[in-house]
Amino acid sequence: MNFRQISDQFNDSSLGTDAFKALYRSAIDLMKADADNASLYFVIGTAARAFVMRYEDQGLSSEFVDEAKATMRRMNEKILSALACEPAGRLRLLSEVAMDYEWNVTAF
Repeated sequence: MNFRQISDQFNDSSLGTDAFKALYRSAIDLMKADADNASLYFVIGTAARAFVMRYEDQGLSSEFVDEAKATMRRMNEKILSALACEPAGRLRLLSEVAMDYEWNVTAF
């Protein structure tokens, strides 16, 4: 499975932590299959895992999960764009995702 397929699967999944758990596992597995881009998948996997660790056993409103999924979709789209770039562009987009996650994503 490639990252486009993983991202599409996440987008099409139902609400809840299971979607984030599947994204996390798939991203980490993809690190093994595509080692040249492991850092891209690691950032996504880490963010998805953080959501699972924080909210797995909690009841969440659909609005909250919708917003979290939208945030993750934006991150996934940047990673998909990065995969189509030359190495310098890839690193720039990865840095944008990492910085946005660290300083702007407060939900997870």
